[in-house]
Amino acid sequence: MTDKFSPDLTKTFPCEQTIGYDFQDKKLLWEALQTDGSSNCPTDNPRYEVGNKRLAIVGNLAMDLLLTSIWHSTGNTSAVLDSTKLATLSKHSLEHVADKNELYRHIIRRPGTLFDVETLSTAVEAIVGAAYLDGGMIAAKRVVQKLEIGV
Repeated sequence: MTDKFSPDLTKTFPCEQTIGYDFQDKKLLWEALQTDGSSNCPTDNPRYEVGNKRLAIVGNLAMDLLLTSIWHSTGNTSAVLDSTKLATLSKHSLEHVADKNELYRHIIRRPGTLFDVETLSTAVEAIVGAAYLDGGMIAAKRVVQKLEIGV
């Protein structure tokens, strides 16, 4: 299925500065900034029907892999890995990352909705997922480092 949708990409440029990564495919970042039910998303394409949630799944897995790769070189037990992932990838930790980096300035949400834990944490995951799909693990790692996820 060819995606002929042409979103307004003007909101992606300031976000790229915030996250420290310049996307080749700006539509990926645009998608990452759309909350579920955003009026900017076309309803005739399954890719956009849930806003940024599909990208959030990719981002969560990319961050999990990054943390696991770092853990591998430490020699720590798997219990340390599990606790690190729980602390770093929790909704509240990712909400803190979004707040600290003022990502709410870039997120496009459904009118009348608030920036809650779910919205902010999902946006962080989606942004990392978009970077991963755009530039691979190196791009995802750059965004994770710039946003200080896990620091």
